[in-house]
Amino acid sequence: MLLTDVRRGGVIIGNCVDIAQDVSIWTEQHDYNSPTYAAVSAPVVIEDFVWIASRATILPGVTIGKGAVVACGAIVTHDVSPYTIVAGVPAKEIGKRNSELDYRLGKSIWFK
Repeated sequence: MLLTDVRRGGVIIGNCVDIAQDVSIWTEQHDYNSPTYAAVSAPVVIEDFVWIASRATILPGVTIGKGAVVACGAIVTHDVSPYTIVAGVPAKEIGKRNSELDYRLGKSIWFK
């Protein structure tokens, strides 16, 4: 599990997580309703066996549940339930993933 400083937002990443190119994971943003345009921080949690496809954006405070899939270009503004497939802007459920996952990344040439 990868852990960055969650006191300032931070990211927690589980095992066997596939994060494609050009993915943005935001842990801080501005509160556009704040009179002072205050910064807001919240950690992002990405649980085991998650696949985040190219150019997806994950916003602060989001948890992506075990085995979930985030489609290309999706913008995730709320938590994603385990084994759920989400797509779109904002991301919405479009399907379910098999919950009997048993693989390890790193065997393919892509992960070496």
